[in-house]
Amino acid sequence: MACAPECGRELSQGAFLSLMARITMQQIAAMTGLSLATVSRTIHSPHLVKPGTLEKVRRVMEEERYVYNVTASDFSRKRSTVIGVMIPTTRGSIFANSTQAIQEKAQERGFSLIMGSTGYDSDAEIALLRSFQERRLAGVILTGFNIGQERIIRELVREGVPCVVVWELLRESEFSFVGFDNFQAAFSMTNYLIGLKHRRIGLILGPYTKIGRARKRLEGYRAALKQNRMPYDPEIVQEKMPTLKDGKEAMARLLSLPEPPSAVFAASDMLALGAMAAASEMGLRIPEDVSLAGFDDIEYAAYSRPPLTTVRVPAREMGEMAVSALVEMIEGKIEKPRQVELPTEIVIRESCREWKERSRRKMQSKRQGTRKAEKA
Repeated sequence: MACAPECGRELSQGAFLSLMARITMQQIAAMTGLSLATVSRTIHSPHLVKPGTLEKVRRVMEEERYVYNVTASDFSRKRSTVIGVMIPTTRGSIFANSTQAIQEKAQERGFSLIMGSTGYDSDAEIALLRSFQERRLAGVILTGFNIGQERIIRELVREGVPCVVVWELLRESEFSFVGFDNFQAAFSMTNYLIGLKHRRIGLILGPYTKIGRARKRLEGYRAALKQNRMPYDPEIVQEKMPTLKDGKEAMARLLSLPEPPSAVFAASDMLALGAMAAASEMGLRIPEDVSLAGFDDIEYAAYSRPPLTTVRVPAREMGEMAVSALVEMIEGKIEKPRQVELPTEIVIRESCREWKERSRRKMQSKRQGTRKAEKA
């Protein structure tokens, strides 16, 4: 699996769109009297169409200077067997299972991958998608994208580049996706903690001002509080990058508050594992002094001390189904967007317990003892 070279970040969204503004596949379809699926199949899999169709599309593309600038010699080549995969980060193992499943399924179907990591950066997303387009890949799988970037994906779809989004639900869109309900998953986990009699529940999550998945998890958390007539307190909500370091810093802040939360929902297992380290350093035990829940169910979650209660997401299934849908699109077998919603589940382990008032008194006593030791 190759990695795309780093692209310059100075590229603006406007520049990306103007690059593709000459003529769209929809316009080619209208000019030739062919369906959009047939035009897409002609460009991406020319060996699957009749010579007359090939010539008709080629002529219009040459006359209108289609963005790929495909010539007759381009059509004589075999179809591309490379799929581009965009992921937000390679750090940790949040996306490891789905990416591994994508690679295995793609190889099974005769495709190889070129992968790029964006670091949750909007400009990097634009540059990477431009790189994928210029390479004339068979199709693209996107592990979500930043808020406001739908326009870019829409342009790719209009150009006939087969695209599938994973980890997101884009119900009110023309995009193909294989995802799960981030809102409902966070809502369910927050309700689980409320059911354990916790009334002050902290939240640590990714950059919800940029990432749709994180925003949906915040909305699910807030909806659960509202349903149970509990106030939303922004003081106990920490917006962080999904790393061990940030999880540790966020948990330390929460547990140092005058009125700390009795439970913390870390909307990423990487954040949760960092939070565990912070609690341990402060002399607090999980779940005796503070309950902790995660999100993702990465492999290490079952082996942490204590084993982490978390939301299990269908990572492998998303990867496998995304490849299957993408290959069908590449081969022209489906014309309408393929939209699949998969379930999540709460995996109950040992990091959460029912809240009792004496637990608060113990926590306060331990925090005071830790402060005295630090002063000494």
